[in-house]
Amino acid sequence: GISPTTGLPFSPPTAFRTHVRPNPGKHERATLREARCHRCRQWVAVEGVKDVEPKVKEIYWWKHAAACHHGSTIDGESDVFVHDDVY
Repeated sequence: GISPTTGLPFSPPTAFRTHVRPNPGKHERATLREARCHRCRQWVAVEGVKDVEPKVKEIYWWKHAAACHHGSTIDGESDVFVHDDVY
């Protein structure tokens, strides 16, 4: 996803973990993958509860990033272009 604020791709998660759900329904996932946000430091679900594959897997992360990041990037992350002799 592209940030409308900066025009750059959203920063990726800093870590992933698997969370076991206590009482999943018949057509629900027993485990959920979660990603850690660099800005708010919260674990964000990057999968839906329903046991189906979304058309775009990253949509859950992009929705969180659009609401949370507001132009914030990970330290060391910069523009997508490499500034060299040709540039």
